[in-house]
Amino acid sequence: MRIGTAYAQQIAIDGISERQSRLLEVQGQMSSGRRVNSPSDDPAAAAEAERLRSRESRLGAEQRAIEQARQMLSSADSALGDATDLMQSARESLLAAGNATTGAADRAKYAEQLRQVRDQLLSVANRSDGTGGFIFGGQGAVAAPIDSTGTVYTPPAGMQQVGQDMVNPVSLDGRENFTAIRTATGTESIFAQLDTAIATLSNPNATSSVSTAAANTALSAVDRALDRFSYTRTMVGERLKAIDAHEEAVATGSIDNQARLSNLVDVDFAQAVSEMTQHQTALQAAMKSYAQISKLSLFDYV
Repeated sequence: MRIGTAYAQQIAIDGISERQSRLLEVQGQMSSGRRVNSPSDDPAAAAEAERLRSRESRLGAEQRAIEQARQMLSSADSALGDATDLMQSARESLLAAGNATTGAADRAKYAEQLRQVRDQLLSVANRSDGTGGFIFGGQGAVAAPIDSTGTVYTPPAGMQQVGQDMVNPVSLDGRENFTAIRTATGTESIFAQLDTAIATLSNPNATSSVSTAAANTALSAVDRALDRFSYTRTMVGERLKAIDAHEEAVATGSIDNQARLSNLVDVDFAQAVSEMTQHQTALQAAMKSYAQISKLSLFDYV
């Protein structure tokens, strides 16, 4: 079989071009740190990598929702703690004011203490959640959810929620916790109950028995408010625990996701160095072979 010199040279040139192309490809992978730089490099890997990137984006959004939920619920827990402290203070004042031996002047002093507690409690009930809303804003409020009388709750009752894979309630219903606390016969506003006691204890003409009855009535309302705050705070604590567990699951999922993505598209540098060495050797051999072929001439055999 005869092989023309021109044909042999073309084969050698094609071999050189192929090896140069492959060498440049490996060098490009090492430079970028990625084995798959375009879908044509590995269509199956590129498609799966795109799905993994989409999942990573979703996990990132979920992590941001978790952080928002934790911040809002932590604010709620702090507010409930402050409300509890205020109710404990009101309880002490009511116990002292309701004592049969307490005089009118002292009852007026306790009434003033209760008035200050009541105003501070309203401030807690209307506290911002740090994100433009209100901790006790129900399903959403653009202004203070409870009016100055402490009896009108303006937002829609319920709770706001954030998250995708796990939905987290992040606001609290101010009506259930302040303006419409459940009783055996219906509901009551803790502010209205305190206001009634304050009015009676401030009245110098109120008898000791009337003042004691008013203090005891308000004391029962305070105890119900304390029970409600305790229940709500427990619920918030359980949500925070659930968020911690979910955050751990999200973090684990992200680590696994990134590891799989790296295996798909990132360069194995040890293998890439080995391939580059092989291609360089092959290229040098091809160029040497071409150099020898290019010198061949029929006159060498005459």
